[in-house]
Amino acid sequence: MSYLSLLLLFCGTASAQPPLTLFGHSAAVEAVAFSPDGKYLASAGLDAGVALWVVKTGKVKKVMGGHREAVWTLAFSPDGDYLASSDSKTIEVWAVPSGKSFKSITPHTHAVLGVRFSPGGEYVGAAGYGGIGLWTFPEGEKYKVMNGPVETANSLDFFPAVSYLVSGNSNGSVTVWNMNDGKITRTIEAHAEAVRAVAISPDGKHAVSAGLDGLVKVWRLSDGAMVNSFAAHPGGARAVAVSPDGRRIASGGMDGLVRVWNFAGAQKKPAMELKDHDGSVEAVAFSPDGRTLASASKDKTVKLWKLKK
Repeated sequence: MSYLSLLLLFCGTASAQPPLTLFGHSAAVEAVAFSPDGKYLASAGLDAGVALWVVKTGKVKKVMGGHREAVWTLAFSPDGDYLASSDSKTIEVWAVPSGKSFKSITPHTHAVLGVRFSPGGEYVGAAGYGGIGLWTFPEGEKYKVMNGPVETANSLDFFPAVSYLVSGNSNGSVTVWNMNDGKITRTIEAHAEAVRAVAISPDGKHAVSAGLDGLVKVWRLSDGAMVNSFAAHPGGARAVAVSPDGRRIASGGMDGLVRVWNFAGAQKKPAMELKDHDGSVEAVAFSPDGRTLASASKDKTVKLWKLKK
């Protein structure tokens, strides 16, 4: 792994202000996340590096080099004091902004493809082969392993206020899990191909899934009904995020595009189309104020887009 350095490049687009492009990763970037206060952006990828950027200046604050394999996922704790990142074997937790190693968690039961903190910060959840694992935080002790007929859980997200979470799975399903008893409470046959990413709306009423069938879908969690569907990305949708106000959905895909959709209403075309990546878009994230969208790509870059209202 080469340590990240910063280059800034401004490139034009017809749909938004020119993005700020962050260079330095030496391989595909697979994950991005904003800190809860919006001050920092974290990125990670196939070069095994985890970078912490200062959003206001675009400068690298710290590079964490503790992983030995590709890093597939990362997430900030709700208080912003910690950042979790995971390769296929180990979850590393870092103090923010120092970047010092705080704790290593080794999930013995499955490879890790998605990681999130619970809304109260008391658990770290990991999606992987066969289901979901939960560890207490900050202790890092195994709390529960939730297995089910999901093949591999590729991503997860927690309900904002209750003891449930959802996962997007390689068999095309979206599942709702009860954290108390570890059982599946609802299975949605969501996509014809694997679900690569899933996100819950801020009010906890809907889940949004991105599938390798190219579709992005919105599901009502109370009954599992589909309430919206977008033909988002030919070749496969790889990433999805919901804005903090719940009014927008961002998606990224193998066509190299970032698209922004209105959460409600039938749409054949996106509200915004952002073109600047030269490879598949692997991750997207909204800033806490909803004004900035981050995207990560196999072209080794991270881009920050200032969104129009």
